[in-house]
Amino acid sequence: MVKRKRKAHARSAFRTVVRFLFKLTLYTGLLVSAIAAGYLVYLDRTITSTFEGRRWSVPASVYAEPLELYPGAMLTARDIVTELSRLGYQRRAILSQPGSYQHIDNTLRIHLRSFQFMERNRSAERIEITFRSRGVVAIQDSSGRPIPLIRLDPVMIGSFFPSHGEDRIVLTPEQVPDLLKQTLKAVEDQNFDSHSGFDLRGIARAFWVNISSGEIKQGGSTLTQQLVKSYFLDNRRTLSRKLNELAMAVILEARFSKVDLLNAYVNEIYIGQDGQRAVHGFGLGAQFYFNKPLIELNPAEIATLVAIIRGPSYYNPQRNPKRATTRRNLVLDKMLAHKLIDAVGYEQNKHLELSVVTGSRSGGAYYPAFMDLVRIDLGDLFDEDDLRTNGLRIFTTLRPRTQDAVESGLRAALAVVERNRNLPQGSLQSAVVMTNTQTGELLAVAGGRQAGFDGFNRAINAHRPVGSLLKPMVYLTALENGYHLASIIQDENVALTMPNKEVWSPRNFDERTHGPVPLVRALGDSLNLATVNLGLAIGVDTVARRMESLTGRAPQNRYPSLLLGAESLTPVQVATIYGTFASGGFYMPPKAVIAVLDERGSPVTHHPFQLEQRINPEIAKALTRALEVVMQTGTGRTSRFSGLGVAGKTGTSDDYRDSWFAGFDATTLTVVWVGHDDNSPTGLTGSAGALKVWDAIMANLDVVPLAELSNANVVEIEYATGLVANAACAQIVSVPIPEGSVLQNKPGCGINLRSLSNRVRSWFQND
Repeated sequence: MVKRKRKAHARSAFRTVVRFLFKLTLYTGLLVSAIAAGYLVYLDRTITSTFEGRRWSVPASVYAEPLELYPGAMLTARDIVTELSRLGYQRRAILSQPGSYQHIDNTLRIHLRSFQFMERNRSAERIEITFRSRGVVAIQDSSGRPIPLIRLDPVMIGSFFPSHGEDRIVLTPEQVPDLLKQTLKAVEDQNFDSHSGFDLRGIARAFWVNISSGEIKQGGSTLTQQLVKSYFLDNRRTLSRKLNELAMAVILEARFSKVDLLNAYVNEIYIGQDGQRAVHGFGLGAQFYFNKPLIELNPAEIATLVAIIRGPSYYNPQRNPKRATTRRNLVLDKMLAHKLIDAVGYEQNKHLELSVVTGSRSGGAYYPAFMDLVRIDLGDLFDEDDLRTNGLRIFTTLRPRTQDAVESGLRAALAVVERNRNLPQGSLQSAVVMTNTQTGELLAVAGGRQAGFDGFNRAINAHRPVGSLLKPMVYLTALENGYHLASIIQDENVALTMPNKEVWSPRNFDERTHGPVPLVRALGDSLNLATVNLGLAIGVDTVARRMESLTGRAPQNRYPSLLLGAESLTPVQVATIYGTFASGGFYMPPKAVIAVLDERGSPVTHHPFQLEQRINPEIAKALTRALEVVMQTGTGRTSRFSGLGVAGKTGTSDDYRDSWFAGFDATTLTVVWVGHDDNSPTGLTGSAGALKVWDAIMANLDVVPLAELSNANVVEIEYATGLVANAACAQIVSVPIPEGSVLQNKPGCGINLRSLSNRVRSWFQND
């Protein structure tokens, strides 16, 4: 009896424990399920909203000025072929598709790509260009009709990718070749069209292939899982991260179509690194590695891009060509096995070289120094989110051919200067700004010696003393206050007591005084003492106010040393001043942007020319003439373009720390700075450094001479004295003189030994 009671009690206790454990398990399961469900809801909302937003985020694309072709254009066939190569056009026997050309004798046939310009959308079309000697004779379409003007598609020079460095060219599903889509499935995810985010058979197959081969040949992740990793997860290999990856992949598959997911993968996948820029997506990858649109790639090139995604660093075709070729051929094997290419195409493509492009001016080239100025131009109109996400199309003023001339000339000239001056190779730095004299458009910008370097931009950020480069401002002010180029000023010693009780007594470069000299010589020979005496006569404050009226900024230095250029400016600021001189007196601040279109091609903003007359045209002509004399007879006479209708001024700061030159012809203005980043002396004057760079740049371009002076009110004077010259005078210059001015005739032109000695000395010592 007692025993039966004990057994019954035990059974009751057991049932109680079982019920407790059942309830505990049930409640725990319900709690875990609730937490899991909540987490899945959280994941669903997070990745859905993120994916929806991000897949339509398109960085703004920035384009250079397109090359215009028309009968009479001074372009050779080689010039145009160079531009076509920059754009990734291929030389073909048959013009079967856009992006190809033929060059036969004096004829160039081009199958142009379609492009949406600012004002219209141009369809793909064939044109034929005929050349004779140095110039375009005729252009006609495929029907033989003459074409008065046509433009090549512009080069894309950058985009406003996010601060973390991702850049991409976003493509629609229709812009992605079917061969790429099918190859991705064959190589990365054979069951993509049927699985729900993960593929057990694919994991098992990859495991077996890798075990059998003894190396990693296949991965088990689906394209959707790879997309999840790229979008949302880091690279840690943990169980929780893998579970998150699976859950997210399933959610994406449930929420979005296969077409959307595959297209997102094509635009998102990481495919390489270009300095600080991460190259994402096959659109930019095609440009970066092959300098062609994705749609124009051949099977071998598509196979190369697919090969790279397995390991963008390991299979980088630019650094590891053999490794990349081996992997590419494995992809071609897959393409053949899945009947994506035939046997003939397989053999042809397997024996092709990689043919990837290298260098900063090919394959989705980026121009960081110029892009900084684009960013400044757009800063007041768009915030960074607009530029990074709204798919804007920005058309700019950059001329790639001119940029090439600037970069190659800069690089070559600095190497020669360093060699001739026994300076360490690579020690000098430089900045160059080139603008159109009639519009203020920025044609080329170099922020440093290394082309394409994305770092400190000296063109806009290096504030350095400009030295004699500022002297024309003194002479402009004098011309506006009753002086003319034949007016006499004394080149004699000056001693001024400054507010700190120190005595300021400048000297001429040659340590001599030259007595009475005309203004044109004082500026031409860059005489410090004559310039200071002139500036003191018209007033330092008057010069400072005139400088402010041309630049929009008041000089920091209001002391007499301002007259000799003791003021720090950037190359872009100098270009603003000299641009007003070169344009005939019109203020036109340098501009980089022409127009901005939205993603649909509709205008968002237009950037018209800013044009304001700030110098009397006659005075501007007189100053330009004086700057021509600088190049013909003065400190710029060592230029290879001396006497060819160019104007300019050299500049040197104290202790030879900064070498400057600003020069212009009828169409372009160029400002050059040369120096050391640490502000240490270079030993270079303006003519020994910056002028050499300008010469090298202009040697690659066509110099267009300035217009000659009209005969009205132009007189010939002796350069040394400013007296009206006669036939016996050896050094004569023509200068415009205001009507009614009284000049003294030169009675005779004998040899002045002191003057001759000073001139000979100045040939070797100049600013």
